[in-house]
Amino acid sequence: MKKGIKGLCLLALLCGLVLGVSACGGGDSDSGSDGGGSDTSAAANPADVSGNIVVWDAFYKLFPGYTKAVKPLDEAFEKEYPNVTVEHVAQGYEQYPALVRAAFTAREGPDVMMMLPSENGVLVFDEGLEELNDRISPEMQDQILGWYTMTPGYTDDGPHFGVPIGLTDFIFYYNKELFKKAGLPTDFQPESWEELKEAGEKLKAAGIQPFVGGDKEGYEDLWWWMEAWPTVNTKEQAIELGEGKLPLTSEEFAKALEPLEMMEDAGLLEEDRFTKAFITEGYEEFSDGNGAIVLGGTTSVAYWAEFNDPLGEKNVGMFLPPNTEYVNAEPEYGWSIPKFAENKDAAWAYIEFMSSKEGLEILFEKGGLLPNRKDVDLPASAPEQAKQIMDWYENEPTFTTVAHVLPINVTLQFSAESKEYFQGRTSLEEMQQSLQETFEKEKGKE
Repeated sequence: MKKGIKGLCLLALLCGLVLGVSACGGGDSDSGSDGGGSDTSAAANPADVSGNIVVWDAFYKLFPGYTKAVKPLDEAFEKEYPNVTVEHVAQGYEQYPALVRAAFTAREGPDVMMMLPSENGVLVFDEGLEELNDRISPEMQDQILGWYTMTPGYTDDGPHFGVPIGLTDFIFYYNKELFKKAGLPTDFQPESWEELKEAGEKLKAAGIQPFVGGDKEGYEDLWWWMEAWPTVNTKEQAIELGEGKLPLTSEEFAKALEPLEMMEDAGLLEEDRFTKAFITEGYEEFSDGNGAIVLGGTTSVAYWAEFNDPLGEKNVGMFLPPNTEYVNAEPEYGWSIPKFAENKDAAWAYIEFMSSKEGLEILFEKGGLLPNRKDVDLPASAPEQAKQIMDWYENEPTFTTVAHVLPINVTLQFSAESKEYFQGRTSLEEMQQSLQETFEKEKGKE
């Protein structure tokens, strides 16, 4: 993948620029045509579902791995539903928000829309989307993880405006050979931020750069803050932050910055990090063995599959943020049906298949995306990192990253202003107040 595209991919996936630029809601109260029938059951006879459906996809032709999975998935669906034809349309991430808004305004467009989870997408546009509960079977409700990211109020049993697909977030990766060289355990799993700092100091003393990354765009600060949040706060506090009950000027907000401040004050981050692009340089430094620790993704981009080849699978270690209350995890995306869709039955059949055991197995096999169904087991040949991440996601308490409960313009401003704070150009209090003002402005639009 080209360097520039890699950066855009991760930004699109983890900062929400694909969908959540500004609230439009869709405002469409029409239920629209069911096009091909009115059966809302979860298990319609494939022979009874027919017609053409148009699918809008913001990741197609953007993520190479995912793109490889699209054709096999669509072919498998059309084999099961021989009377349905899928027109899969790649939509550029920069243009996608405007296209979505225009579609809701005109009340015409695709039958199926890709939506990012939570406030980065589906919950911004929910007024224009079908509520899917009448179609979701008890088996789907039980087996699929991540419903709360498609549901106002972040509950698993409320009105669902999309079906979540995949699992992703950030974790720390470390180079076991460099840890061994510094006299550190190769099965490193820190129990406190202080222990992580001490490990960084040992690495530095051994002539090894402890952390690599880069903050030219400001994303490094944001991602550290997101990962630190559940180590000092609860998911209930994250929800309160998103609802405005806990202000961004609060001590809780500031506490989540302390781990990064600790590493910065100890001199463990790169001196030139503010001039270095996190995506295109920091990850390459880790892949090249020039740094011991990096904060990376769990799937799609800047993750284990990109590190295992150059460093060796047995040499790529991982650890969660120390002493975390819960593990940050959310769907890669969701599939939704706009209220104006012309063929809702076929659209639902498509979504049901994509979220099925077979669909998610194909998605992992062809695209490497981690499955979000309890009944999908990774193959024995899957890399040990994928298995470990799935074990964390399935056996630890999880919740969406705190940044995803905030309006996207707040998190984008965070990225911009945090650089100024860490370089001493503004105070923490000034940054927090500025973010709070933007939050109140964005919430006032809703």
